[in-house]
Amino acid sequence: MKRALLSCLLALTNTAASALTLPAPDRPGDSLIGSPPHQVKYVPAKYEDTLIDIAVEHRLGQDEIVLANPHVDRWLPGAGTPVRIPTSFILPNAPRKGIVINLPEMRIYYYPDANTVVTYAIGIGRENNWKTPLGRTQIAGKMENPSWTPPPSIIAEHLAEGDVLEPYYPPGPDNPLGLFAFRLGIPGYLIHSTTKTNGIGMRVSHGCIRMYPADIEQFFPMVRTGTQVNIVNQSIKLGWYHDTLYMEVYPELEEMPATYEQRLHTALNLIEQANGGQMPVIKGSVLKLALEKATGIPVAIFERPVSTTAQTQAQ
Repeated sequence: MKRALLSCLLALTNTAASALTLPAPDRPGDSLIGSPPHQVKYVPAKYEDTLIDIAVEHRLGQDEIVLANPHVDRWLPGAGTPVRIPTSFILPNAPRKGIVINLPEMRIYYYPDANTVVTYAIGIGRENNWKTPLGRTQIAGKMENPSWTPPPSIIAEHLAEGDVLEPYYPPGPDNPLGLFAFRLGIPGYLIHSTTKTNGIGMRVSHGCIRMYPADIEQFFPMVRTGTQVNIVNQSIKLGWYHDTLYMEVYPELEEMPATYEQRLHTALNLIEQANGGQMPVIKGSVLKLALEKATGIPVAIFERPVSTTAQTQAQ
């Protein structure tokens, strides 16, 4: 029975998550990209796998894959255990132009043209003194084979932990910035590659945005200097896929906590906004579960009724 279930789950696999370059929504007003949300992709864990290994293999974020698999052990999924791979994403509520970075989601979206969306998992800055800043900026420069001179603050932090940094890291594969880097218009902040791929999808940097080496190698030639960058904080996203409204929920940033009541208020405002200013009838238990059990997976919360005209045309 278990083998039959696994075969069924694997049959639903599609290549949307590994494609990275996805078609933009095909209907006006839609905001969901990737595979249709009712299609689910699972991969079987191997004996030696952790969820983090599977995340790296599929170029997903560490927190992203853990959220999507709340009942799977992070460190020992078990051979043959089906692991869900996110394949659909609601676009952030921001102009679809240039680069949009959603910090709670730890994902970057790039709009090279009106018909395409490119998306990657990222790592971001730690809370407190090292958080990644919000706001609009731009790509101020591009660096291939960058060198790195650690600032005094980072040298002091490492020294306090018994780790001595070199005063200068020359270009090369062992450089902490990797082989490619974008310089943001916010002084001191970069989007760059990393040798610490297990940190993608986590808050581990000193404020910079980290990408998988293979991702930024693909991304680097796409993006021009001067491209707009919009860094947003959207832990709750709403979006239509055809006649169904979906909600995608992530934990709040630690430095910006919110109560359940505040998150509910935010969600209701977004639902009303997405439905043209009118509050639809939504099943409260579905909304409550989606808000309390943040999975980062789009959840259907409302379906438009089929109009009489549409029914007549269908007949």
